[in-house]
Amino acid sequence: MRDLSVYAGRWIALDEHQHIAGVGLTAEAAHRAGRRIRPKETLWLAWVTPHPPYLALPAWPCEPLKALLQEEHLWLVGGAVRDLLLQRPIHDWDFAVEGGACALARRVANALGGAYVALDTERDTGRVVVNDPASDAPITLDFAGLRGGDLATDLALRDFTINALALSLTGEFHDPTGGQADLEAGLVRTTHPGAFSDDPARLLRAVRACGELGFRLEADTAAALRAHRAALRTVAAERSTAELRRIVMSAPAHEPLALAAELGLLELVLPEVTALQEVEQSAPHH
Repeated sequence: MRDLSVYAGRWIALDEHQHIAGVGLTAEAAHRAGRRIRPKETLWLAWVTPHPPYLALPAWPCEPLKALLQEEHLWLVGGAVRDLLLQRPIHDWDFAVEGGACALARRVANALGGAYVALDTERDTGRVVVNDPASDAPITLDFAGLRGGDLATDLALRDFTINALALSLTGEFHDPTGGQADLEAGLVRTTHPGAFSDDPARLLRAVRACGELGFRLEADTAAALRAHRAALRTVAAERSTAELRRIVMSAPAHEPLALAAELGLLELVLPEVTALQEVEQSAPHH
C-alpha cells in the first residue's frame, strides 16, 4: 500500500498508471501541475484524506456528493473503502446513511442527472445509475440505511472485516473490527461468529474474496465455513450462480475453485464435479 501521508489534505492528479503527476491545494492546481508533466495523458483527481490511513478519495462522485449532502450523515462503506486501501479501482460505490436512504438516493439522482431505482424499500435501500463524466460509462451508487441504528453496529453486522470499513466524505476512517490489519495480512475473516448463519451466501463469498484478492482464509473462519457448509443448499440458485461466476472469473481461477472443493462447497453447487474426480483423460487432453 502506497504511503500518501505526505499529501494529507491536498489534491493529487494521477496518470493512467496511478503515478502521481501533480499536487496542489485545490483540484484545479493539481490538474494544472499534472498537465505540465503529462500533457497528453488522461488524468484523474483525488483528494488525500487528512487523517490516517490517508486515502485518495476520487473527485467524482465524492465532490458532487459532498456539496449536495453537507448536512447528511453519510459514509462510503464496504468494498469501496477496502479498494481505496488496496489502491484498486472502485467498482461498488456503497454508502451507508443515517435515515432516509431511499429519499436521499432520489435527491442524488435528480442532482446528478441519473436514474433512481428502489432496490428494497423495506430495508431503505436505493440505487442511483449515472454516467461517469470522464468515461461516460454507467456506474451505480447504492444508498442504504444504517442497520442497528448506528455506524458501529452496521459495520459489525457485515460479512468480513475487510468489508466492515467506512469513510466519511471529510476523511474520517472507521475500522471497528480490524479490517485494515487483515488487509495487510491478506486474511479473509468473518466479523462475528454468526456471519455465515446470517447469510449462507457468504460461504461462497469468502472463497470468492480469496480468489479476487489473492488472500487466504483465517483459521477460525475456515473452520466455521466447514461447519456451516450445508446451509449453502438454502441459498437461492441465482445468488450461488453469481458468486460462482465471479470465482471462475478470478485469475487464476483454479486456486479458489480448489479451495471451494477442499471446503466441501463445490460439490453442493456443482455436484457433477464430484462424479468427474475419478475420470482420467489421456494425453494430450488433460
